[in-house]
Amino acid sequence: MTTSRPIVAVVPFGAKGRDTKAGGIGRQVARRLVERFAEDPNVELRPVFLVAMPETPSDAGYLVFGSTPDADLAARYGESLGTTHAVTGLYREDDAGRTFAVRLVDVQSRSAMAEREIAVAPDELHRAEPAIAVWLAEALGVAVPGLAPETANEQSYQAFLAGLEAETDATLLREGDPEAADAARSRAFGDYVAAIQLDPESMRAEDRLLVLAAESVERGDEDRAARSLEDVVEAKPRSWRVHYMRAELLRRLGETNLAIVALEHAHALHPLRDVDLVLLAELYIAEQAPGQAASHLRRIAPGSEEFGRAQELLGILALGRGDQSAAREQFEQASASGRVGARAHLARLLIAAGLRDEASQELDQVLSAADADPDALGQAHRLRLGLDRPDLEAELERAGRGALSAEGTRLDEVRAAFERVLAFDPQIWEAHFGLGLVARRTEDFVAAAASFRRALDLAPEQPDVMHELGVALLASGSRADALGLLDRAAALRPGQAAYIADAGFAHLRAGDIGAARERLRIASTIDADDPLTRAYLAELERVESASGKAN
Repeated sequence: MTTSRPIVAVVPFGAKGRDTKAGGIGRQVARRLVERFAEDPNVELRPVFLVAMPETPSDAGYLVFGSTPDADLAARYGESLGTTHAVTGLYREDDAGRTFAVRLVDVQSRSAMAEREIAVAPDELHRAEPAIAVWLAEALGVAVPGLAPETANEQSYQAFLAGLEAETDATLLREGDPEAADAARSRAFGDYVAAIQLDPESMRAEDRLLVLAAESVERGDEDRAARSLEDVVEAKPRSWRVHYMRAELLRRLGETNLAIVALEHAHALHPLRDVDLVLLAELYIAEQAPGQAASHLRRIAPGSEEFGRAQELLGILALGRGDQSAAREQFEQASASGRVGARAHLARLLIAAGLRDEASQELDQVLSAADADPDALGQAHRLRLGLDRPDLEAELERAGRGALSAEGTRLDEVRAAFERVLAFDPQIWEAHFGLGLVARRTEDFVAAAASFRRALDLAPEQPDVMHELGVALLASGSRADALGLLDRAAALRPGQAAYIADAGFAHLRAGDIGAARERLRIASTIDADDPLTRAYLAELERVESASGKAN
């Protein structure tokens, strides 16, 4: 050996087989070889990326990569990556059986320094990968890595490799053919689920599925991911990680009750962090279950970073049952723990008790705090308006009602009222929201979107603002921006059929028929007679009929 820590370029293995699956096996076993050595301090493996397009898109595999270069070309691959060695391989399956022919090349001398042909016994493909790893470690003179196969049987391993191959296809196709990339991503979900069902103890397949599911938040296919995890739960009910990830997806989809159940399952199998217990409590609060919420919140100890938020939520629950004394005590504890938002709630209590000076002091602390969250600031600005200019607060409330019901001749008066409020305090998000509603009533969707966006800047988690901004953007042609806003608003208002239906219509306008159908189904389940949902469903049927896809 010329170095104490060899660096090895791994060329995706070529393949010769009866069908296109052989190519995927060769490529992905080479990938797995790199991953198997990833944490080994004695050696570093670096993947070589080879991509070649077939002559016609209909050719098997569509995207083909993998090679079995001679020693000189393999050495050049190694040189390009700054490695000391290169590994090449060929997976072959024919009437004589299945084998991996592997070769280790010394980059400096451009010659093969070790070769091996590893036979694959019937139903033993899952053992080939660790066998190749052992050969490579011995040839390099380094410690042998873990020998355990990634799955307990070949069927599961085949499905696992197919999932890796589908993920790779999705990545390579994403820019040039998004529809094909989405189909490959769907196959990856199905393959990983099959791998787990065939071997519920396969942690590697579970890892890949969870990564894929986490990516679905950005990819917009949370429905597909959640369904895949549901299938895994049936095969592997004691995986707390699967329950936990499924809860997060269901929460984002607005399926609050199901998210609660999934989080409770995860908690029963593996105690949740305090931050997750607070999230669980918030879900219970959203579902009008204050008792269950309080039960989780009371478990959070004073030393926890989440203690202040827990006390703030307990104060809100106390207000809900009319116990102002308990609410004040808990808001004070939350404030002492650094929760700026609790001071806004405390100020509201003090105003109701007629303690205006004390309330003003609390509001001053909120408005001057460097770490105040937007919700706390929004409450503080509104409460300050009521303290200093009750006349303007009353005008704001009247204008809010007028923005929804006034005739066209009165809209100018409504707009002027919102502008007077903003002249006093430009940080009142409700006034910007009102201006957006007025602009929407006159079908000036560009102006409406501008006002709604300003409101959302001031109140980032306000679902009504998200929804109205999404609708305005959709009406003005900004479909991509509208999608995320409408989906998020629907998740925050899971009982609002119209919100979920609008999100479904946005996906329909974007051409994502599957996502549109799923959201409209949920909206119809909530309110089958909602005229907006029915109109969107009729449009979905028309689009599906025109495209030849089944309803």
